Amino acid sequence: MYRLYLGFKLLGEFDSIPKAKLFARDSGLSGAFNLVGDNYRDSWYVFESEKVK
Repeated sequence: MYRLYLGFKLLGEFDSIPKAKLFARDSGLSGAFNLVGDNYRDSWYVFESEKVK
C-alpha cells in the first residue's frame, strides 16, 4: 500500500506506484508531493506553472 501526501496532507492510499503518480498528475494541485510505502519513498515538486489543467 502506498500513501500519497501533498506536504503533510494525505491525498489517498493506492495499491501501486503508477496509480498514485497518475492521481498526483491529474489532481491539478501544485506543491511538494510525497509517496511513501513499504521500503519505498519518493518526493517531487510540481510548480504552479506545471499543473495539468
